[in-house]
Amino acid sequence: METWPVAPRCIAPLQELISTHDICPLPAFDMRVRKKGATVEVHFAVVHHHIKKKKKHIYNAVLRKMQILQLADPTPSSPFKRFRVSGVRGKGKVRAF
Repeated sequence: METWPVAPRCIAPLQELISTHDICPLPAFDMRVRKKGATVEVHFAVVHHHIKKKKKHIYNAVLRKMQILQLADPTPSSPFKRFRVSGVRGKGKVRAF
């Protein structure tokens, strides 16, 4: 959580939560769809548990539905990367495009 990318105005509140909360990222796995940077709509239920002996209140979010609204833009390829083609006929050199 300490390394999460957040807006500058959210850094201080996030640091306060680190010592008092156990926050886990929302697991979203699908190898066919790029989700990093995507816009998603999430529906969840909040479950409350009260432990009287310890005088604690525990809240959990239970994922009910997640829908991708917009996929992330594809990462632009660097023009400095070289594409190597194997099996190119020539004097043993590898072509770069």
